[in-house]
Amino acid sequence: ARVAHSAKGLLHRLLPDIWIHTDAHSSSGGKKSACGPSPGLGVCLTAESTTGVRLSAEYCLDPTKERATELPEDIGTKCAALLLDEVRKGGCVDTSGQSLALLWMCLGPEDVSRIRLGTLSPYTIASLRLYKEAFGVEFKVTPDPQTKTVLLSCLGTGFRNMARAST
Repeated sequence: ARVAHSAKGLLHRLLPDIWIHTDAHSSSGGKKSACGPSPGLGVCLTAESTTGVRLSAEYCLDPTKERATELPEDIGTKCAALLLDEVRKGGCVDTSGQSLALLWMCLGPEDVSRIRLGTLSPYTIASLRLYKEAFGVEFKVTPDPQTKTVLLSCLGTGFRNMARAST
């Protein structure tokens, strides 16, 4: 509750209608549904735009630090700040999902695929190099200065699962 309350406090400065659903899992007890020994807590926040785009951010307690150094309120505030940063970057996929969306474009049908992303992460840039080497797929990168986003397009490989039984 403390994590959600602090995240909501930061987000309420921008929007009055913020809903945060909390779901707590206990690591204690002998139930089968228990989640195991958890070193701490975390939060995942998702924002939905008026066009239906969902951007998310998550933040977890660092298990290498002492428990008293990071309060639940700090975790909620940091995650809300990360979510606001994702919204600022724009695009239709958040930073953590960029490379996976580009991989699906590589493996997609032999047709042109396009996607609008925010600022490309270093991991995404490394993934683009890997996709070129592994699949021979090159992306056309077109920056859009008006929206401060990047439009990427490629021709898919038409990958098919040959191990799948055909009928």
